[in-house]
Amino acid sequence: MAYLIAVLMAALSFIVNKALLTRIGVKTVITYSPVIEESAKTLLSFYLGADIFLTHAVFGLIEAGYDWLTGGRGRSKAALLSVAGHSLFGGATVVTLRETGQIGLALTGAIVLHLAWNLLAVKRLRVS
Repeated sequence: MAYLIAVLMAALSFIVNKALLTRIGVKTVITYSPVIEESAKTLLSFYLGADIFLTHAVFGLIEAGYDWLTGGRGRSKAALLSVAGHSLFGGATVVTLRETGQIGLALTGAIVLHLAWNLLAVKRLRVS
């Protein structure tokens, strides 16, 4: 189930992010995208009884494949960061859920972590 959710959410994320980037621009990456991605992956996994960490990690692998194919010169670094980031978000979600028993708190933590991750990445890209 986790694999199916990851694939479906990656497809949805690609479509939604592309539309938002066109309409809003790079601010999407540090606003809407993390909220949409984390909510979709986490809540579907939780309510369907799928492995939350696996869903996040597979999503990261799919995003890494996209980064590898479209990333140009920095594609290997972008791909590695996709896997690492989404695995981190999934791990944080699972640990928070296990420790608190609260899916809302676990989701909020993952969203905040993802927002911070993307903000750092965007700032770093502008500086480099």
